[in-house]
Amino acid sequence: MVADRVQSGIPTFIVAGERRAGTTSLYHTLRQHPDICMYPKSEMSYFIEAELKGRRWRDGDADPGAWEASHSVGDYVALFGDGDQRPAVGHKGADLLFWEPAHDRMRRFAPNARIVVSLRNPVDRAWSHYWNEVGKGRETLDFDQAVERETERATSSAWARFHLSYVARGFYATSLERLFRAIPREQVLVVTMEDCRGDGGETLGHVYRFLGVNPDRVVEASSQHRNRNWTTVPRPWTRHGIVRPVTDAYTWSTGQVARVLSRNRERRREIRRVLQAPVRTPASGFSMEPEIREHLADRFAPEIEALEEILGRTFAELRG
Repeated sequence: MVADRVQSGIPTFIVAGERRAGTTSLYHTLRQHPDICMYPKSEMSYFIEAELKGRRWRDGDADPGAWEASHSVGDYVALFGDGDQRPAVGHKGADLLFWEPAHDRMRRFAPNARIVVSLRNPVDRAWSHYWNEVGKGRETLDFDQAVERETERATSSAWARFHLSYVARGFYATSLERLFRAIPREQVLVVTMEDCRGDGGETLGHVYRFLGVNPDRVVEASSQHRNRNWTTVPRPWTRHGIVRPVTDAYTWSTGQVARVLSRNRERRREIRRVLQAPVRTPASGFSMEPEIREHLADRFAPEIEALEEILGRTFAELRG
């Protein structure tokens, strides 16, 4: 029966964020476990309004009513085909913790799903997030300017609030409190990117137990390269006079060459980086100004303290 298929096909867990906090690496690690079936695409943004996903600026707020009218539990379940006989079926959405409208949607569409939240040192996360937006062409301000204008831009449009909230996305206690209004706390597990990579599999074993799969089948954590900063920026001399259109044309043409040479996204990025080295420099070579880092650490400190109080554990890796 259709009703039976809908109930049995509902995912048993969701990896729910935060962006640039190791969710993609966690996705690729989980999909190696023989008892876990992951949605084939690493990012599934089903619970996010479509108008927020594009590259271009959009004024005004997203219309939540439009999402509700165009989505159903049946459509959601259909994304997973005829289901899978493995004990755990899940998907990942790096924006699902921060984006509050998604919380109630997860509760209604997958009421019994367990939620795994991945966090990261919020200062490092903000820096990584910023360069990711620069690389995607959605950010044009310097980092300090983007942080200074974040609140202003966030109030101007849902698109900016969704993509350009470098600081607000690091207010983990605030985001979790919102999530707990929709999802019972016992259905939520919080881990950190730092712990997933640094404790020899202990955290992953905890995740597996939480998901109801064999914790003894611990697989090796996915490589850190999945969070690599791939962004490159023009070298200063390329932005002047008659040189600029020439270097822009070179950048575009080498990007097309990379697309022809490889269908693998990470391989394409590497090819593009090498070919464009004469005119572009890797953003990974830049570091945050110490005073900005200190300022952000001070801003995040109260949120980390609140997070520790909410969850009853310390998060030394999120400080500094």
